Amino acid sequence: MSQEILIAILFGAIVIVAALLIVARRRRAARQDELPLPDVGGIGGTIDYTSLPEEEPRTLSERFRAAPPAIKVLVILAPVVLIGVIAVLVLTFAPFGDSGATPTPSPPPPRLAIERAEVVGRGKIVVVVRTENLPSDAVVTALIREGDQEFPWFNPDTATARPDPLSGEAQVVLDRRPDAPTPRQSETYTVIAVARGAGGEIAQSDPAPLDVLQPFFNDFYALAVEPTPAPAATPTATLPPATPEPSPTVAATQELTGTAAIAGNIRRAPNREADVVGRLSIGEVVTLSERSVDGEWYRVSTASGLDGWVSRTLLIVDQERAAQLPVATPNNLLKAAVFNGGNVRTSPSLRGLVIDQVNAGESVTLLARNADSTWLKIINERQITGWVSRTLLTVAPDDLRGLPVSNETVPTPLPATVAALPPPPTPNATALPVTGLTAIVFNGGNVRAAPNLRAQVLDQVNARETVQLLSRTPDGNWYRIINVRGVTGWVNRTLLTIDPDVARRVPVGQ
Repeated sequence: MSQEILIAILFGAIVIVAALLIVARRRRAARQDELPLPDVGGIGGTIDYTSLPEEEPRTLSERFRAAPPAIKVLVILAPVVLIGVIAVLVLTFAPFGDSGATPTPSPPPPRLAIERAEVVGRGKIVVVVRTENLPSDAVVTALIREGDQEFPWFNPDTATARPDPLSGEAQVVLDRRPDAPTPRQSETYTVIAVARGAGGEIAQSDPAPLDVLQPFFNDFYALAVEPTPAPAATPTATLPPATPEPSPTVAATQELTGTAAIAGNIRRAPNREADVVGRLSIGEVVTLSERSVDGEWYRVSTASGLDGWVSRTLLIVDQERAAQLPVATPNNLLKAAVFNGGNVRTSPSLRGLVIDQVNAGESVTLLARNADSTWLKIINERQITGWVSRTLLTVAPDDLRGLPVSNETVPTPLPATVAALPPPPTPNATALPVTGLTAIVFNGGNVRAAPNLRAQVLDQVNARETVQLLSRTPDGNWYRIINVRGVTGWVNRTLLTIDPDVARRVPVGQ
């Protein structure tokens, strides 16, 4: 009940009491008018009222009846007003129906959701999990299911990750066991993320389908590296030759062929905006002759005589041999200078997976732009293809307008990124102390020779990598680390996500 309703009730009670008093007074006055006139002609003539004794009211009821009407109204209304004031105070300082103690709201339940589960390397699966409301000591792992049964494909000892304290994202890497069972193409494989704490399992995600990227299709399903091409021009190669003339056979075996895993377009140029010159059918065998500068397209010829470019995602090919194909570099590829270092991502948005870095002073090759020209598809100096924010580059307006428009996601896996990066520029001369303390890279940046921004840049750390912590400066603003490529140097504290207990255990040193 609100204060407004209580005040209205109180006002109504006052009006009703006042009305009753007025009615009672009028009725009393009417009865007095009906009384007979006093007899003033009795014995002894005129009555002397002043000689009569004055009678004082003796009880409270007699005093109340003898009191003036205003006093009676006050006496009646005073308790009502007092009760109303008390009720208003109660409602003001203790809301009606409140027990006096504010109930503590129950914390929201922990939640897990798989954003991506992909086979991204030989014997390697990456599972990206979005977490909510997990305790600080929780770790995330994963399960693989074949149908409705658990599939023991990976090593569980290395398949754990802690969620990023800011984004809540966890990236779990599953490494294939030496004795892992072989997946079958006829089966459906799903992945479930599991969060565990000190008391056991906390939460599970819904199953998500496992996506097998085309470059690793053969490896995951343990298929033959190259499907049998059976060239039509050399059917006699299987017969014992009468004379040793191996030249045609050798030439045939040197041709690289691929099989269409899914149907798709054959285009005039290596981009999605180019004209379509034909179609690939599932299972069709094509011959590969060139690859695009970014490695995402192959120039193919079909048995029917078509010649054009096909996305690598459509074909099952021997990746090692495909990497040795000649590169068809267009003459009009544009270059741009890196104005400020930043991340190279798989897609033109901040949600794209970080696969490498660009550094100030480097040069990149421009491939495409998104619709609003806020992101550019590039090839950096380490030959990693991906998307960078336009704000990181110095690009001439005419060059920008000349780029084709694309929103194509780059399926570059994380393991390939690590393999593509250069080796350490200078090997460590002496063995470094191992502390056993690690941290996760929150944002990519430079590894420097000394703990200051003017020191020489030795290498990079990339988002979501794990680094070893060797020492720190006395103020804790710089940490000496070893990154995943074995480079030792100093990184700024702002680039790392470090557990406070771990930070306290890192020794101070220069």
